[in-house]
Amino acid sequence: LRCKETWLVAVTTGMFQICSLGVVSQMVLRNMELGFSREQATFILSLVALIGLVGSFFVGYMDERLGTKKSMLFFGIWYALSLLANATENTVLVYVSIFMIGMSIGGSANFTTSLPTSIFGRQGFDKVNSVIFPIQGAVTALCFLVNGVVQKITGGQIRMAYLVFAGVALVNVLLVLMVNE
Repeated sequence: LRCKETWLVAVTTGMFQICSLGVVSQMVLRNMELGFSREQATFILSLVALIGLVGSFFVGYMDERLGTKKSMLFFGIWYALSLLANATENTVLVYVSIFMIGMSIGGSANFTTSLPTSIFGRQGFDKVNSVIFPIQGAVTALCFLVNGVVQKITGGQIRMAYLVFAGVALVNVLLVLMVNE
């Protein structure tokens, strides 16, 4: 608990999960807010899940080729851009954002194992994960607070929560810069 990297791993991976869980938990309503029917919005959520399968493999490949820290930096910018594109309500950007968000949701969980492994090694993973995982879960659970507070302040505009999550992804990029692999 006195190790800076323990906290950076828990918080940075948790912050990407805040974005993912916060977006997924509101995606059907957000798509209905954009004018899609409930059936279309539900289909889009299913489509995002399928795209997420590809995203997970892509992020894993990128992580292996570039290294975890560089991959997380790229990923955080990608995630922020996807959420900003969705918040524009421009039809073309919304469709692009659906693909980008799917790739992001699929890839964000990869870092929950790759970052601690890149810092603490394969042998240290079990021990450090027993500490990181609960902290990460607590950080991730803040997505419900973000969604609730933002919707309360804005009169229920889910779009504004997406802007906050984009900001979270960008702040996370800055935190990832502090990680020493």
